[in-house]
Amino acid sequence: MKTAKSLARLLIRRYHTGDPFQLARLLNIPVKFIDTRQQKGFCRIILKNPFIFINRNMSEQMQRMTCAHELGHLLLHRQLLTQKQWLLEMELFDIQNDTEYEANVFAAQLLIDEKELMELSERGCDMIAAAAALDVNVNLLMIRLLELQKEGRNINVPFRPGNDFLGSIADKADAI
Repeated sequence: MKTAKSLARLLIRRYHTGDPFQLARLLNIPVKFIDTRQQKGFCRIILKNPFIFINRNMSEQMQRMTCAHELGHLLLHRQLLTQKQWLLEMELFDIQNDTEYEANVFAAQLLIDEKELMELSERGCDMIAAAAALDVNVNLLMIRLLELQKEGRNINVPFRPGNDFLGSIADKADAI
């Protein structure tokens, strides 16, 4: 997961933003909004060009998380993406799959500023309040906290997600 975290940090330093839509634009990766009932988003390489497709029927928060996740796939797993193979996100946050988890770690690193997170923690915010303040889903916040804990930070993570913790994430900040 070090690669996912270090790549996200590098992009933020280089481009002075963690906004996945701005980063996609700066990296010449078109983001297309589509109508779909089940998929949150997916990415695909078409004629050697990367594309991100996002369900337009979701909240801006979920669209931003999906874009960050798909950007992670394109930057970390490009070798897996061929013209014949789509990386479909039927269950965007399937942490049973290493590739999906790595894309989630990338998204969490990109979207959740460590300094802001620590300030919220010091003020006594619980996870749901912190997720709302950071405008991310509480599940993505959990991934960020667990990764900080793995790095040796003294963080009390109230529980560890099961393998299917993020498998059917709802489109709201406090969905657990």
